[in-house]
Amino acid sequence: MTNLIFFGSSDYSVIILKKLLEIKSFNISAVVTKIDKPVGRDQQITANPVADFSRQNKLNLLQVEEFTPEFKLKIKNLKLDLGLCVAFGPPFFDQEMIDIPKLKIINIHPSPLPKYRGATPGPWQIINGETKSAVTFFQIDALPDHGPVVAQITFDIDPQETAASFYQKAFNLAANDLESILSSYIQHPTQLTQQDHTQKTYFPKLNKDSAQIDWSWELPKINRFINALNPWPIAWTFVVNHQNQKLKMKFFTPTLVQIEGKKITPWSEISKYYTIDKSEK
Repeated sequence: MTNLIFFGSSDYSVIILKKLLEIKSFNISAVVTKIDKPVGRDQQITANPVADFSRQNKLNLLQVEEFTPEFKLKIKNLKLDLGLCVAFGPPFFDQEMIDIPKLKIINIHPSPLPKYRGATPGPWQIINGETKSAVTFFQIDALPDHGPVVAQITFDIDPQETAASFYQKAFNLAANDLESILSSYIQHPTQLTQQDHTQKTYFPKLNKDSAQIDWSWELPKINRFINALNPWPIAWTFVVNHQNQKLKMKFFTPTLVQIEGKKITPWSEISKYYTIDKSEK
């Protein structure tokens, strides 16, 4: 039996966590995620998907914002064999944390590392017009997305791929091969492939400000940008109405939009009432 600690915080983390529960040779000693936080206009305290799933399945849930000495001591006492990390985010792992499980910590990253390191690899691969990707299992070291590769599973990026469909595809593939990849790693933990760091690429984290459409791009790239920012942070631009009011308009798809204060509508139905302001960026 392999005693395993899991780190994650998103819906995509849950895909892997569900699969782990099905593998009889693994014992999930603890699940680590972020503390419940206020969300939305009402600032209602809300659990993230991993915390929610862990409570429903009566897993040993540990919620932290930093890896304190007290926390490290707590997980040392679990006598761990292996750590698995999926879409966890900060706090980042220092060497002391990495060394607590006997076989260190494996991360699952949805890009063909060393390309597309960083927090938003899916959207950037779509924006840049990549047609092939991979989900990479790698051993964490003290630098972001830098450690040696355990395994890579390649897949195609569809022309109309959104961030949501990209990540769903990547983590479903990882879940399907999870048992074989981790079992092989446990048996041969030194059979790793060093990343070629000269080939690394990194793109910045996307946010609501960087989601503004750059109309100087070619139309295919604009369409990819719109798809890549679905479901978050949603691409947007400014429009002007007949009263010369400037308003913000979100693009959920290249043809489906929402003017601020209005319902989501096909652009073809409202395009005669608004003009896209392509000058402001």
